[in-house]
Amino acid sequence: MVECYYWILAVYFEPHYSHAQVITTKVAAMTSILDDIYDLCSTLEESQLLTQAIQRWDAKAVHQLLQYMKGYFLKLIHAFEEFKNLLAHNEKYRVFYLKEAMKGLSRSYLEENKWVVKQYVSKLEEHLQISLISSANPMLVCASFVRMGEVATKEAFEWVASFPKIIKASALIAHIANDFVSHEFVKLAAGTCCLHNPMLHERVWYKCACGMRQSPSFR
Repeated sequence: MVECYYWILAVYFEPHYSHAQVITTKVAAMTSILDDIYDLCSTLEESQLLTQAIQRWDAKAVHQLLQYMKGYFLKLIHAFEEFKNLLAHNEKYRVFYLKEAMKGLSRSYLEENKWVVKQYVSKLEEHLQISLISSANPMLVCASFVRMGEVATKEAFEWVASFPKIIKASALIAHIANDFVSHEFVKLAAGTCCLHNPMLHERVWYKCACGMRQSPSFR
């Protein structure tokens, strides 16, 4: 939690954004735990159950989960209700966008799990469609807007949800940076990390060097 908070201070350090710092820190911490559940703890079948529960976004769905997932799922639901309570009446819609972003993140984690189980090596474009979301960067951008007052208009949330180029680019940078660090310590399956495929690695950096103009994902 301390590490997450330290990171969020780089996003906004101003005292009047203290509530925004707390919200984004909590979301970052819950995202880290969610990533570990998909990567380290669950089987594919268990991951599917968790994904289905998150898509429903109903505390009653906890009964379909395994015991070790229940606590996390209920904390996730409860935390988002807390976020909504911190907002003015005309701002509560913001949690909807964050909720949808979290649902998308869980779907991307599940898709990567399927690739691992099937030992499937995706093509670059297919890989980017999933990995840019699973980087969690787009969802955290959305979270950072939730308590930013008048600065974060509904148009701003619609802009984030449209997945514009600047968010795609930052997600790509975050994902590749994470892969460079993690592949030294963890043997990831080839399907979930393009950096283990020399040809894909070459193409990713070529697209970065060209401003990502050649990839339909960035048009």
